Amino acid sequence: MTKDITLFSVEKASGYDIPSVQNDKLAKNAVTAICNAWNRNTVVDEFGKIWINIETIHTVLRTSKDNAKYMIGGLAEEEKRNFGNQILVTGASICYLLDASIQEARGIKRENYIRYSQLLYMAIRDCSRAKELRAEYYEHMGKITRNLKNKRKQKYQICKDELTGDDLDFKSAEFSHIRSVSLYPHLAGFIENGVIVNKSTHETITKNNIKDELELLELCDYHVWDTSWNNNFSSFISDEKDSEPLQLKL
Repeated sequence: MTKDITLFSVEKASGYDIPSVQNDKLAKNAVTAICNAWNRNTVVDEFGKIWINIETIHTVLRTSKDNAKYMIGGLAEEEKRNFGNQILVTGASICYLLDASIQEARGIKRENYIRYSQLLYMAIRDCSRAKELRAEYYEHMGKITRNLKNKRKQKYQICKDELTGDDLDFKSAEFSHIRSVSLYPHLAGFIENGVIVNKSTHETITKNNIKDELELLELCDYHVWDTSWNNNFSSFISDEKDSEPLQLKL
């Protein structure tokens, strides 16, 4: 299922140069269709991440509607968002699909069309507005995440590692996000989306590439760590509502 994210705003992608066509054997109408599919359906979120409406995604991917539906259905759920009446997917996930398609194109001409589509994505990703939004996000997150450990300690009077129960070496202890900052940037600044743990505990979490609460619970079960943190987290996250299972209509 896709997620309905309330703290999710977007703006039309703009201010990028349309890449020139390097191959004169590509049909002009096909190139125009690819350009229009990207130009009319691409947005940038407040974090500078590129998203594209799936309405004409088959044109972007240079495949049939049925194939596009299958390909989008196989993407991880965090790569999809419901936004009003639209279904958006990340540009990065589409670039991944384009890269795979280039290597399985079955012909040079189709490969060149797909390459051109990929160039359009990179032009949009690297446009000045997207870079500006990403820079603002990096600066903002740097400021707020520096204080998360102190704020959580003060609010919940934490003196033990919240997972292992060991005495907390607060000077070297770290605030460990429950839901990954990269996948859930809108939750990164909340003290409820994390636990304070000793450095060694955080290293174990990082080593196991934990991305969300389900994976953290599994890690806790494996190490016989405390899982009571999930009570507060579940209450905090309950406002983030799931949508109905994704029904792709292309």
